[in-house]
Amino acid sequence: MSQKERISEVALLRGLAFAAVVLQHSIAHYAVAQGARIQDGVLLTLLLLCSKFAVPVFVFITGMVLFYNYDGALNYGTFLRKRFMDIIVPYIIWSLLYELGNQLVQSGESIHPLDFLQKLLNGKSSYHLWYIIMIIQCYVLFPVFRYAVRRVSALMPSKWQPAALAGVGALYFLLMFAVGPVYHAMDKLQLPVITSWFTLYADRNVIYFFFYFVLGAAAGMNVQRWNAWVTKAQMVYWPLFIVITGYLLYEMISLFQTPRGTVPSFNYLSLLRPIMAVYCVTSIFVAYRVATWIAHKGGRVASMLTAIGTLSYGAYLMHAFMLRVTYFFDETLFSDWSHVLRTLISFIFCLVFSIAGTWLLARMPLGKWIVGLRVRPRPAGGPPALQKQA
Repeated sequence: MSQKERISEVALLRGLAFAAVVLQHSIAHYAVAQGARIQDGVLLTLLLLCSKFAVPVFVFITGMVLFYNYDGALNYGTFLRKRFMDIIVPYIIWSLLYELGNQLVQSGESIHPLDFLQKLLNGKSSYHLWYIIMIIQCYVLFPVFRYAVRRVSALMPSKWQPAALAGVGALYFLLMFAVGPVYHAMDKLQLPVITSWFTLYADRNVIYFFFYFVLGAAAGMNVQRWNAWVTKAQMVYWPLFIVITGYLLYEMISLFQTPRGTVPSFNYLSLLRPIMAVYCVTSIFVAYRVATWIAHKGGRVASMLTAIGTLSYGAYLMHAFMLRVTYFFDETLFSDWSHVLRTLISFIFCLVFSIAGTWLLARMPLGKWIVGLRVRPRPAGGPPALQKQA
């Protein structure tokens, strides 16, 4: 892999996506807390909708960075070795820590090795680790994606490539209609391993997220052309994003009213639905445009989001723990406040704690094994330098 100039928007976009993940998980806790009012449900739903871009954007970034960096010869062994060191080793460590915590809280018993191995393979040690399992599939299958995308790109004139990408998007939209039927068919077949991957673990099956990766591939193969698309298409994706946001908000509010009173529930916003597929694609364009605008404007916000994005992997792994820490402050200081304010306070605390924790661990000699990167010693007259995985 040749060393190439970094895409300035990517780290910033990662920072936005990580903040959106923390906000989603903060909302999930307080939306179901006792005493939630309809106005809390409306505002939390709006915040949730505006943060649903997180996972699709992370997958998009993975595709963009890989196709941008690996445009020449690919040594698959070296490629996987790097991902094992930077991604899988920290994942194993944090899975073990979460599993230890779960066992101590729930039963006080020791970890069963086979049970832990199974959870390691399916990301069940904590609710947020499913994403790591899904993204590992992107890395493992990268040569397949790479061959297919580059082959189609080479055979097709450049003027037809946007139409081809739109066609793949249409196929992905149709795939979302098949998620339910495939679930029931696989459940009847009961094929070892395969059935569970399309039923119990369908939410981490890379097949159901492939288009976001391919969209990132298109961006990474020609960044200038992608930036031009994002700029020119604003009159399409901004109105579409606003309209779908309003529609989903309307639908969600109608579902809050139950015989038991106001009960906010967000199952309707599952990513594996056709309407959500369209919404997520438009959200990728919106998030990228916002990131580009912030990057070009510069200033403290751009620097802060870039730093968050650089530290985002370790922060992602630890943020579920840090979110639990924020509940102590919430119950002690803010229990009488509105659910929306409590959500936002926990969100800010968790974001700060996770980034600070990652920064501190990255400065330690073995920190790279825990958070996936390390901070090099401070150069003379300059700030500490980060070694970030590609």
